[in-house]
Amino acid sequence: MAITFELYTGKANGVPSPSQKPNTAYLKASDWDDFSYKTIFALVVFDSNGESHNIGSVKIGRIKQDKGWSADLLSKRFKQLENGFFSLGQSEEYYSAVQSLEPDLRNNILKSLNDIVNNEKIISTAMSEDVFKSSLLRDISLTSISGQFKRILQGGDVQTEFHFKYKIRQGARTAGLELEFHVDPESNPPSNVHVLIGRNGVGKTHLLNNMVKALVADDESLKKAGSFSIPLDEDGLPYNLEETEPLFAGVVSVAFSAFDPFEPYPEKKDKSQGIRYSYIGLKRATNRGGEKGTPMSRDMLTNEFVKSMLASITMGKLDRWLRAIKSLESDSLFRDLSLSKEFVEYEGAELEAFARKTFNRMSSGHAIVLLTITKLVEKVEEKTLVLLDEPEAHLHPPLLSAFIRALSELLSHRNGVAIVATHSPVILQEVPRNCVYKMNRSGLKATPERPQIETFGENVGVLTREIFGLEVTDSGYHKLLEKELEQSRSYKKIIKRFDGQLGSEAKGILRSLILVMENEANE
Repeated sequence: MAITFELYTGKANGVPSPSQKPNTAYLKASDWDDFSYKTIFALVVFDSNGESHNIGSVKIGRIKQDKGWSADLLSKRFKQLENGFFSLGQSEEYYSAVQSLEPDLRNNILKSLNDIVNNEKIISTAMSEDVFKSSLLRDISLTSISGQFKRILQGGDVQTEFHFKYKIRQGARTAGLELEFHVDPESNPPSNVHVLIGRNGVGKTHLLNNMVKALVADDESLKKAGSFSIPLDEDGLPYNLEETEPLFAGVVSVAFSAFDPFEPYPEKKDKSQGIRYSYIGLKRATNRGGEKGTPMSRDMLTNEFVKSMLASITMGKLDRWLRAIKSLESDSLFRDLSLSKEFVEYEGAELEAFARKTFNRMSSGHAIVLLTITKLVEKVEEKTLVLLDEPEAHLHPPLLSAFIRALSELLSHRNGVAIVATHSPVILQEVPRNCVYKMNRSGLKATPERPQIETFGENVGVLTREIFGLEVTDSGYHKLLEKELEQSRSYKKIIKRFDGQLGSEAKGILRSLILVMENEANE
């Protein structure tokens, strides 16, 4: 049943009795002045049962609106705003309240009020209007409209800043270390995936395992694993965090290396036991079906995938899973499988059979990605920390890039953050410099530092040289390129000397080396 909107002019803090007006929404105008525009209303909705829902503040404007009251332009009673009108909720809480309504009621309200978050086409019309710029956008950014507000209407969580430190104190056999992580929900490129990169043996995997221990282990002796803390602001107060609010609500550890000595902890699902913990990987987290810590068979991994996918559907996370799969379809094999279209064609036993068949015919790399992203959709809730150890072990570069992008989008939707340990420069291409720690080690001393160059979208060869330096460039084709540069700094001449047989990465590295040499010559 369509809802009816009424302008309410009764007592300041009241509305009519809900028993008298089911399926009615009341708009009470405020005299708040935005540069002579008065566009703001308090919205209260009574559903079909007469239950009251205090939605919050919404501003309503119109094309070619003169300054003054929007209420004077509205009918006292209407079912749909006329063309030319548009509305914008004034907070995350407004859209959270709308999202909490029954779907039919929610969609009715958004459509009837010509909500610009719900209908992007209206934005292009409103953008040139002074009432939109001066009043509706006075306290709201366009980024919030396309980001936070839209994400909330899609069922996502409100994004918040993350700002935390991880610290290991120096001991007789351990080096002191401090890492700082900052996630800005409105940053572009996204800052919710952080990377620890360095050569094998610098302790990246050990560091991630210690992070897990620091958050979920009950044994006091494991305090040496380090600790997480919140930086203090200039007033000495916790940065951007309520005093009683936990830093993380959950931790998910992802590891698919058969050689990782880390033995996964049992899952913690009960919030009363502390922070939630989940493990995604090749090893058994319990003694069920075999000895704890031993690798799972392909059949067991298939069962894990099917179970997780069905759980996600049961918990109302199908749309979230489909969005993640669509992100993976930038990889050609995932695109050819058309999973985001195929899976919605089945249900019940047919869906389970199709899922098993699909998973079993995948390569190991694609199967691992599908299992991982499906488990993450199931396990990741608001304020979850995801720790991934060397995801490149089973993935070719295009699939690795697609996976990192899908991970970032999932975390953005769920207000989470990931820390990835890797030695792959392909992952660096997907994150900005201020989200990367280059890890070096000399004896016990571990030194984290930011790369000197911007990493997001940079050439893989340039990133390889930046991170690994002479370890790589003194061997392989790098050495051949540098030898040619001793004879000539002409890009075309060197390409010709190789008879045009240089790959795109080698060409990119060659251009970078020439630029470096020219800069050095000019200094």
